[in-house]
Amino acid sequence: MKKRIIHIVLLSLCLCIMVVATSCSDFLNVHPAGQVDEDEQFSSIRGYHNAMYGIYGNMATANLYGGNMSYGFLDQIGQMFGYDNSSDLSYNVTQYKYTQSGVRSMIDNIWATQYQTISYVNNVLKNVASPQFNHKELSIIKGECLGLRAFLHFDVARLFAEDYTRSTATTRGIPYAKEFDLNNKPLKTLHETFQLILADLDEAEKLLENDSVVNVETTPTSDYLSGRAVFFNKYAVAATKARVYYAMGDTAHAAQYARKVIAATGVFTLKKLTTMENVKRFPAKNELIFGLYNTTLSSSIASTFLPVSTARGNFMEGRRDAEDLYETSAFTASSSDLRYTGYYRQNTAADGNKTYSFIRLLENEAQVTSNPLQGLTLIRLPEMYYILSECTYDNNKTEAKRLMDVVRASRGLDPVADAKVATRDLFEREMLRERMREMPGEGQVFYALKRYNRSFTDYRGITTFQPSSAIFILPWPERENEYGNK
Repeated sequence: MKKRIIHIVLLSLCLCIMVVATSCSDFLNVHPAGQVDEDEQFSSIRGYHNAMYGIYGNMATANLYGGNMSYGFLDQIGQMFGYDNSSDLSYNVTQYKYTQSGVRSMIDNIWATQYQTISYVNNVLKNVASPQFNHKELSIIKGECLGLRAFLHFDVARLFAEDYTRSTATTRGIPYAKEFDLNNKPLKTLHETFQLILADLDEAEKLLENDSVVNVETTPTSDYLSGRAVFFNKYAVAATKARVYYAMGDTAHAAQYARKVIAATGVFTLKKLTTMENVKRFPAKNELIFGLYNTTLSSSIASTFLPVSTARGNFMEGRRDAEDLYETSAFTASSSDLRYTGYYRQNTAADGNKTYSFIRLLENEAQVTSNPLQGLTLIRLPEMYYILSECTYDNNKTEAKRLMDVVRASRGLDPVADAKVATRDLFEREMLRERMREMPGEGQVFYALKRYNRSFTDYRGITTFQPSSAIFILPWPERENEYGNK
């Protein structure tokens, strides 16, 4: 009897979301939905391509990086956005009411969909280990899958486990899945989890050594080895290693891999900009290390961030301290943060209160039709400068400041004042603010709050939260506890 698999996603959704080289009609001719014979699926290189497109399509859905893991849930618990209305689900999210039924359901869906995606990755890895044919792209696909497995597990660990730098050898990690099924996996310690993540990244690094064509194709072709910014490419591996080592507090290795990405000047550059238009959203020209195609986000983003009424309590507003965060009072003709006007629009409601609309992804309702938003940015170049800067500070404050200033200069700003980075504590506070200025909409600020482990205010500037595991470690699904992964 032929082995059978449940296809990764409805195929029509997958390719229409991703706008890859294969046309939607061609893809539908493979198998429109339902079950596909596994032997048939992996009998050709096109079958492998379709499986990979399905994985990336699943990552780009609302449960994961097309919503919850970027501008949605993660940026709400990162206090970048919030809906100041107690009847809205977001209100409970921003107040860390994780046991509230709607919030709990959202968290459970993140866990389940992340592991579902990992299972699809593992199915490709199982088949590529004993392929039915030889093809030069199979080793590339294997490298991608190993890198993706590490990337996906790492984000689960960042959300559902303790911060590594505050852990011990016995601290609970997460299940590390290497098989194609959704059964509960053996629980690892956090240290074991990170070693498995690094082992997958090490192997991916070797397999993707020559994977250097990293860009987004404006006109997609059928060449799987082109336009590799929307696949887990060689530099995505290096950047993820920088993230992982940084999370571990291993500054030497984190710096090594961040520097490797920064040094690829033929691929990535930070230029002095006069507008954020070309870099603020996907494909973030010259700055995108890894992203995902998704052309279906505009309507939901517009309804979330661009409502008719911009009064407090009527929409998902940005941080109310935006002027202080971007230090607008210090702007001059030669030093003005392009991110402030590129990412936010200030509103004055009838009651006289200011609010901020998040316009980084879409500026107005008209763009729902013109749809300039073609995808999602998951890793970008500025983060590598932040990691390298922070890892350099203790040994070379001057160089650490210079690296921060490189990003600032590309955003239209003069160098940061020496007094703001004079001590490690001050430097980290400024680095947190810099991440908040640079990365709204990408789901990364929560991880910074967790890493720095300091008190912080909510997006309204009303409530001050003290750092705690109750905030920084999301509750596991009950199913995991029922089956012994406590």
